[in-house]
Amino acid sequence: MRPIGFSTGALAKGDFACGVQLQRGVDGINAIELSALRDHELVPLVEALSTLDLSGFHYISFHAPSRLTSLSEEKVIGLLLSLPRSWPIIVHPEIIKTPSLWLKLESRLCLENMDNRKSGGRTLTELRELFASFPDATFCLDAGHAKQIDPTMAMAILMLREFGSRLRQVHVSDVGAAGEHLSVGIMARVAFSRLAQHVPSSCPLIIESIIGSELIRAEVRSVTAAFERWLSFDAPEASDAAAN
Repeated sequence: MRPIGFSTGALAKGDFACGVQLQRGVDGINAIELSALRDHELVPLVEALSTLDLSGFHYISFHAPSRLTSLSEEKVIGLLLSLPRSWPIIVHPEIIKTPSLWLKLESRLCLENMDNRKSGGRTLTELRELFASFPDATFCLDAGHAKQIDPTMAMAILMLREFGSRLRQVHVSDVGAAGEHLSVGIMARVAFSRLAQHVPSSCPLIIESIIGSELIRAEVRSVTAAFERWLSFDAPEASDAAAN
């Protein structure tokens, strides 16, 4: 069974405990990403880890802040180094100002491709430069970001061909023009299905669609359908309605 689950930030923004609880016991969910996308969320989340019941999640990753407003890079790296070594740490390239600090994460550093709002990490060439600077880093393909940059998904396929050996997880959601994370509807499923043969069945899918809790199961089915080798259109209409 492919690892699949949600980022806690997609379901409950900064309320990570709620984001965990909403996924516990849901059929088909066996992976999770703990999100501290805003830097003021990082310390509370790290301090609460010992109290979170993460049993039942076979794959766990951690999303680092996307920008720093209240914490220094040194403080962030110190907190990230305290995390379990088995957890990939998802990082937006633009947060990296002092590469020598981030090199300390070694293969735990998992770099994510970006959308058109960002200044780097968007294209194959920009990712090549990043991985040249961080040779031990792994890769988080954000399918929605890739679709926004190139709706044909040709660039995403090239990313998977070139960086497939580094692939740790895939972020899944549709992404709007302003970078908003949307539910995965029919058109997004068609686009993402082009990646299916290039994403190993063991690779976790982490859903970033911002949806209500009542749509969790429908979104899991929709995302699962998108990454099946043969595209299925039998996901509930409720998920498609939420995307339109």
